Amino acid sequence: MKYTRLSLLYPIVVLLVSGLVLLIQPSLVFSILKSNTTYRPEIANLLGMMFIGLGIIILLIFWYKAQNIYKWTIPVRIFFCICSIGFYFLYQNPFFIMLLFIILIGIFITILGMVKDQRLKNTNT
Repeated sequence: MKYTRLSLLYPIVVLLVSGLVLLIQPSLVFSILKSNTTYRPEIANLLGMMFIGLGIIILLIFWYKAQNIYKWTIPVRIFFCICSIGFYFLYQNPFFIMLLFIILIGIFITILGMVKDQRLKNTNT
């Protein structure tokens, strides 16, 4: 599961970097992601804290090679996608569409890693 494992580097970096920026300069994240709403710093900082925590959990999954968990990152991210779509329709904020694309990129990279690993497994057997 080498390539699937490596695919986890994308969400690790995205979550840790965006979480850190949300703690330090939250308005930057919201402006880059085209938000049409101003959020209170407390909520942005809380979101940053949660992103860093989730990033650390995925980093530990990567570090300890918890292969049984790799495949579960896809359904969790699909849930995030569904929520992002729902939030977009509820709030009409382009931020949620940008977030959706970031999450979809990670899902795509992970699926490619799984396909590559499966091909390698089939050629080795």
